[in-house]
Amino acid sequence: MFLHFTILLKGKGESAIEKNGRDLSFDNIRGVLISLVVLGHALEYFRLDSPIGEFFYVFIYLFHMPAFIFISGYFSKNLAKGRKTAVEAFLIPYLLLNLVLSIILLLMGKIQAIMILSPGWTLWYLYCMFIWRLLLPDLVKVRRILLLSFIVGIFSGFLTEFGTYMAMARTLSFLPYFLAGYYTTSEKIARIRNIKWNKPISVGVIIAGIVIAYFWVQSHLPPEILWGDRAYNLFTLPLYQNLIADILLYIVGFAFIFAFLSLANNKPHFFSSWGQKTLAIYLLHIYLVAPLVQFTQSVRNPWIHLGLIVAGSAGILYILSRPKVTVTLNKTIARILHFIMPEKKE
Repeated sequence: MFLHFTILLKGKGESAIEKNGRDLSFDNIRGVLISLVVLGHALEYFRLDSPIGEFFYVFIYLFHMPAFIFISGYFSKNLAKGRKTAVEAFLIPYLLLNLVLSIILLLMGKIQAIMILSPGWTLWYLYCMFIWRLLLPDLVKVRRILLLSFIVGIFSGFLTEFGTYMAMARTLSFLPYFLAGYYTTSEKIARIRNIKWNKPISVGVIIAGIVIAYFWVQSHLPPEILWGDRAYNLFTLPLYQNLIADILLYIVGFAFIFAFLSLANNKPHFFSSWGQKTLAIYLLHIYLVAPLVQFTQSVRNPWIHLGLIVAGSAGILYILSRPKVTVTLNKTIARILHFIMPEKKE
């Protein structure tokens, strides 16, 4: 029942991926991305008072979730299994963790009511995955669905009723990345990696991202545009600038996906294990990032502040990628799922 929800850890020593001879390049990509997820969330308040923090925040948010969601779509090709396991793999963990987070925020006085259907902080990804996996078998039947998803994603900014409720805005705005990942085959990835000059092009993409982040901060554009969770009318930008920004962000997001696929190799690195345990890190890191943010708030020197955030984020990655943490999380969620959805004896 719980095998599909594995945190990709089979035991100590040699990883499950190494044992099965699977391509480590995707674990390397996920390892880099999950580290940026943790760092990006740790920068959440620092970036409000520091141009340095805002620059790194904008740069990370230009591509980290688009690439993460693309990889999620790539590994969602088993349509029947994806739909069958969507509830227990994503919906139930989302409901449980969102309830826990809501209770914590309520006790801290950060919110006035428990919000079940408005995902808290990072948990929108789980809810979106539930919706995407549930609907994917029907979505792929729609003619030109990938092109249509881009159009819907861009013009969803006109819809004011969505917002964070049920993560509907993000479900639409990030859908093109998920579908693109689903439609990408291993043969297409091999062709990307065989493109002449693909590595210099990828370095150029990274440099372009740095330049975009710099001018984004200098132009005082709201970083919240990168969240993809709110309507155009909530920003002071003219409508045409919002539309251009959305189109630009799709181009940048897919350019970085190209760069990740081109630069990733099949060799083990220190961050490969992070990529094998992304779900555990994603689910639990917010409970450690919040104390880190609180602890570093009093630091006045921006570079020392940034250094503490980076070091703290690395510590969080180390702790949450330990075998004991991932195995314990696996067993805990498995027991909860078995209690809620016991297997029927034939």
